[in-house]
Amino acid sequence: MAKDEGKKRVVITGAMGNLGTKLTKHLKEKYEVVLIDLKLGTSLLEPITRLTNYFQGVDTVFHFAAKNPFPEATWEDSICSMDMTANVFLAAIQMKVRRVVLASSNHVMGGLKEEGVNIHTAKPITSFSKPKPGTHLVYPLNSDSTPYAVAKLFGERLAYALSHSPLNIDTCFIALRIGWCMPKENQPKDSSPAGTVNPDTVGKIKSAVRGGKCTKTDPEQVTEWFQLMWLSNRDFLQICEKVITADFSGKFHIFNAMSRNTGMRWDLAYPQRILGYNPKDDVTKHPRPNGDGKIGIYQSLTISRERRLKSKL
Repeated sequence: MAKDEGKKRVVITGAMGNLGTKLTKHLKEKYEVVLIDLKLGTSLLEPITRLTNYFQGVDTVFHFAAKNPFPEATWEDSICSMDMTANVFLAAIQMKVRRVVLASSNHVMGGLKEEGVNIHTAKPITSFSKPKPGTHLVYPLNSDSTPYAVAKLFGERLAYALSHSPLNIDTCFIALRIGWCMPKENQPKDSSPAGTVNPDTVGKIKSAVRGGKCTKTDPEQVTEWFQLMWLSNRDFLQICEKVITADFSGKFHIFNAMSRNTGMRWDLAYPQRILGYNPKDDVTKHPRPNGDGKIGIYQSLTISRERRLKSKL
């Protein structure tokens, strides 16, 4: 691909996936976008000497690629994802890329769900909160995102280490702890309490919740935990573009990437201050399913449940 000297060059790995597709469509008019995806014939497990060809003259890399992009990823999947991340980071440093953006995940903090699902029951989760990887659920099928979360945490820690390495002079690393950004229109009414966009799992989880068969955490709490980390399409695109354009110092940052959801634990003060991120959407203003699968506008699912229970007394 010939380099357009009038535009910044941006690389997107995992370009054919959910996030990559959205960002590519958004950036392609303003930037020269280079797409990397196994479906396009490029493996991130190639020798770094080959990968560097894609990073020539690049301003920003968005690393979305993973062996398995769903929370149900196995340890084998996640080890492969770690290798991919390491290759991307090292190739970017070698080619003096200005900024590398890792698509990290809310699942890095998933263990904090057990403290409370909203700000009314537990303290905020900030960019500086101690990681507790893995979200655990028990349905008719067991769900444990620990392998997936550990691969994301590995990316964060490697980015931190490389940002302090004397070998890295030019590259700043940013980790976006992305909330819940579903494919295509990404509407709250289409959300499931599973915390996944894997179609097979979503179908099973929705059925399980409506049947009241959750055994570890009740349906309202599970649903509220995931819905309150919703990231709308336009807020996702905004924070990604802010990472390219914002003027900030430092060689490593972690930012929570959620919409402005009323009652959520995810604190957005740091990306607001450093990036100028100004999310526009709020999941509680949209119709969304409660723990029983009934769609409506709820300020808080858990508070609504308490009111329903009281009304029956």
